Amino acid sequence: MHVLLVDDHALFRGGLRLLLASLRPEVRFLEAANIEEALAQAREHQDLRLCLLDLDLKQDHGLPAIGQIRQCAPNAAVVIVSAADDPVTICACIDAGAMSYITKSASPQVLTLALRRVLDGEVFLPRSLRAETGGSVTPAPALSPRQQHVLAGLNRGLSTKSIARELAISEHTVKEYLSEIFRLLGVHNRTEAVITASRLRLRPYD
Repeated sequence: MHVLLVDDHALFRGGLRLLLASLRPEVRFLEAANIEEALAQAREHQDLRLCLLDLDLKQDHGLPAIGQIRQCAPNAAVVIVSAADDPVTICACIDAGAMSYITKSASPQVLTLALRRVLDGEVFLPRSLRAETGGSVTPAPALSPRQQHVLAGLNRGLSTKSIARELAISEHTVKEYLSEIFRLLGVHNRTEAVITASRLRLRPYD
């Protein structure tokens, strides 16, 4: 499993590398200090499965790079690891196709939990965002296996077309599944669905 670490601080990349290696010894690491290097790595390794991306690089901003990386490596899940922790920035990243968002101010325990979840294919979002977008306890809806597959694609930031291709169904059918998922979760768009699914701890279908 290839994981791309994109951060302009070599020390932080080294810390992530050690932590991820302790969680998944089989992980193979790629590193980049800027977006140009990140895109070159993604083009060379199109089997890339996970990218941990800092938003605030010295000469770049990571938000536009979310889509660029995923164009180069369509199956890659992009996870933002950033010092920014405001809900507007977090939602913008999820809307752009990021799978999860981890704040650099998180404690070592929370960081470990977050990385373990994203390696397992789950969405991780800061507690503050989950609380702000609906803190009441509601039962998780029962999703069909196919709805869970579509939600898993949504969590990875896949487009409707990519989900359809992966599941070998039509885009129209995917849109119907998405409409039903939105209804069951009580949301209106993809970003709200990802956030709500994270709050309810809805796991991808195995």
